[in-house]
Amino acid sequence: MGYTSFFKYMANRHLDGHDALVSRNFVFPLPIFVKDRVSVIKTEEAFRVLLAEYRSTLELAGIVRTDTRQISAHRHQADGISISLEKQFYDINDNACASCEVTYYATPADDRLKLHMVEYTDIKAPMPLDQMSIFRKV
Repeated sequence: MGYTSFFKYMANRHLDGHDALVSRNFVFPLPIFVKDRVSVIKTEEAFRVLLAEYRSTLELAGIVRTDTRQISAHRHQADGISISLEKQFYDINDNACASCEVTYYATPADDRLKLHMVEYTDIKAPMPLDQMSIFRKV
């Protein structure tokens, strides 16, 4: 079974600013790995703040839409799944302008996935980590 449509739906809701629809699919505390950094988001409210910050970053970079392609999905133990995706980012002229790979670690729950951990790799996308609150150096 492919998970592409689920993640496309999530990306579209995120770009549309419907962060509550996105965040309800995550389990907290939520570890997020980006490059050599890790941060643990403790609450859904804090995650919504992060989603808004990231959306602003994408908007400033001129990104107006994304597309998602599933690379792999692997079962772990009885109900754990890791799903790796390639995300492509597009500008207003529909030119591909950035990309990244992201792996979600999840469990199935009713009609959706519950996401327990996120790992971004091979990033060729706007990701100014020091500007995002979870990665700011104190």
